[in-house]
Amino acid sequence: MNIKSLLIGSAAALAAVSGAQAADAIVAAEPEPMEYVRVCDAFGTGYFYIPGTETCLQISGKVRFQVNVQQDVLTTDQQVEDGYRAYSRGYLSLDAKSDTELGTLTGHIDIEADSDTTFLDGAWIQLGGFKAGWFYGFWDKGLNGETDINDSGLAAIYNAVSYTYEAGAFSAAASLETFNNSTGSARGTLDAFDVRQGTWSDFSDDWGVSGQVSGAFGSATADLLASYDFDAENVALRGFVSVDVGPGQLQGFAVWASGASRYWDDSEWSVAASYKAQINEKFSITPGFQYWGTRNVDADGDFVGDNDAWRAGLTFDYEIVKDLATKVSVQYDDDDTAADSNWNGFVRLQRSF
Repeated sequence: MNIKSLLIGSAAALAAVSGAQAADAIVAAEPEPMEYVRVCDAFGTGYFYIPGTETCLQISGKVRFQVNVQQDVLTTDQQVEDGYRAYSRGYLSLDAKSDTELGTLTGHIDIEADSDTTFLDGAWIQLGGFKAGWFYGFWDKGLNGETDINDSGLAAIYNAVSYTYEAGAFSAAASLETFNNSTGSARGTLDAFDVRQGTWSDFSDDWGVSGQVSGAFGSATADLLASYDFDAENVALRGFVSVDVGPGQLQGFAVWASGASRYWDDSEWSVAASYKAQINEKFSITPGFQYWGTRNVDADGDFVGDNDAWRAGLTFDYEIVKDLATKVSVQYDDDDTAADSNWNGFVRLQRSF
């Protein structure tokens, strides 16, 4: 074999090998574009953009363990004696917000799961000042601490539509509420009224209306609330005030009702006050007091008689670490409509996120 033949053969072999390698080459796939979750700071802390949208979502909630104690209750052995009961709760809130040409658009969901039941504790749509859905009304505003009862234990949550107008330090709000599909309380306990879950109502039944005006005056705020139950044909009024005093906050309210209604049926009138003393950044003590006058209700829904009641108590709040807190509450009740006065309270451990 001469040199020419050797060179031609080598070149042919090299070309063949190179062609085979080119045919078998593996081409790496292009990486898929990755969209990272972006923080949304337009509506406060904890919001992030839902990927691919301009909607901001906040996920929050709490986990609670609580033990209640009470004097002179009917226990599981069918005896009236001092007793306790324990429960655990999980609570999850979803809040979605976006800006529109008509204002902020909100969709909100609250789900509460206790150790014995799970239910929807809120679901509403809000655009600007307009709000529609299943939500707590104006009566669901209590004092600091755990002493006061501000809505008679009746349902303060309704299917409703409301509108709030804000003008600086002042605001005015109105709400049209239907009691159909209400359960008597947020946890399904039926009250004395004909509460019919999931049934049809005549257009003239199961309606109520509420209006509230609010104002801020330096370190003080005040609300005046009026509600009318069309079925009971009774009105309930409440004035609420809160002011910063010394190392804490002083709050109080007064209620008057023309008769029993779904908004208020506990007494003809009531007054309550509390003072939250912030001892340090982790610990606070809140004493509270409430008095109810004319407790009995006749068949027509009118308040009658001279029975009254009062309650006094203390609430202690302590932050163990960030987002983990404990609460201890002790109350004393004296009610003319009950057989005996009694002590009651609870110990709570709660993790919020």
